[in-house]
Amino acid sequence: MMDWVRRIAPTSLPVLVQGESGCGKEEVSRALHRLSSCRAGPFVPINCSALAESLLEAELFGSVRGAYTGSDRDRPGLFRQAHGGTLFLDEVGDMPPSMQAKLLRALESGRIRPVGSSEEAEVDVRIVAATHRDLRRSSFRPDLYYRLAVLRVEIPPLRERLDDLSTLVSELAPRLSRQTGRLALPLTAEAWRVLRSHTWPGNVRELHAVLARALLRADSGEIRAEHLRPLGDDPGRSVCAGTSGVALERSMIETALREAGGVVTSAAARIGWSRQKLYRRMKGLGIPRTRTYGLGGTTSSESSTFQ
Repeated sequence: MMDWVRRIAPTSLPVLVQGESGCGKEEVSRALHRLSSCRAGPFVPINCSALAESLLEAELFGSVRGAYTGSDRDRPGLFRQAHGGTLFLDEVGDMPPSMQAKLLRALESGRIRPVGSSEEAEVDVRIVAATHRDLRRSSFRPDLYYRLAVLRVEIPPLRERLDDLSTLVSELAPRLSRQTGRLALPLTAEAWRVLRSHTWPGNVRELHAVLARALLRADSGEIRAEHLRPLGDDPGRSVCAGTSGVALERSMIETALREAGGVVTSAAARIGWSRQKLYRRMKGLGIPRTRTYGLGGTTSSESSTFQ
C-alpha cells in the first residue's frame, strides 16, 4: 500500500482513501501530502459529517458579510485556505446530496462561489477524500465518485496486517509518550502474543488506546500482558478473524456501550469517536438507541442515561 502511496503522491490527481474506521486514513492522506509536489502548501482537513449542510457549504467555499445571520465579515473558506496545497475531505460519504452536487461543480470547474456572493474565485487545490463506506453501493453520486476516485488507496484493517504491529507500536511510541508523560517501555513476549491474538475491531485507533492505558498501568519498566487486559480475554472484544468489518464494528460499538452503561458520550470516548459519529454509526448499523445495556447489575436506556 505504501509503495502505491509513494508512486501516486507526486501527481496532482484526486485520491480516494478507503478503509474501516480507525485504520489510519488521515495518516495516509497526510503522507500523500508530504510526498506530493504541493507539500510546501497547507494540508487542510475537514470532517464532512461533523457539520450541518448549511454550515458545510460556508466552511468549504467561504461566505461574504451578511450572507446569513451572524455573518459579520467575509470568510475565505477551506478551499481558499488550501490553495496551493491539499484539501482533505474526511468521511466524504456522509456529505449531503445537495453538497455533493456543489462539490462536483467546484472540482470540474476549479472555481468556487462563496455563500452570498455573485462572483467566483479560482482555486488550485489537490483533493484527497476518505471514507469508510463503499460509495459504489450507496446513494453517493456516481459522477462525484469517479471524480474523486481517479486514484484509490485501500487501507486493509489491522486484523489483516498483524505483521505491521511492531512497526505501528514503534510509530505510536513518541505520541504516546507526549500524551501520557511516560517514557516508552518494551513489551514482554506474552504482551506481544496478546496483541497478535486480538482482532482489533477499532483498528489503529483501538491500538493507540490500548497502549496508552498499558503505559499508564505499567510500573515495572516493561509492559506485561496484564497491563493490556481486558484486551486478550474479554469475549465481548474478541471476535472471529473471519468476521466481516460490519460485524466487527457492531461488536466494538455494542461492547463500548455495554462498558459505558449505555451512556453514548462515554461509549464514544472509549472508541475515540465524537458522540455524533457514534449516533450515526448506530443508526447505520441498526443498533437501536432504546436497547438496554447493563453494567454492574444496572441497566440504562435512551430515556434515562443515553447522553
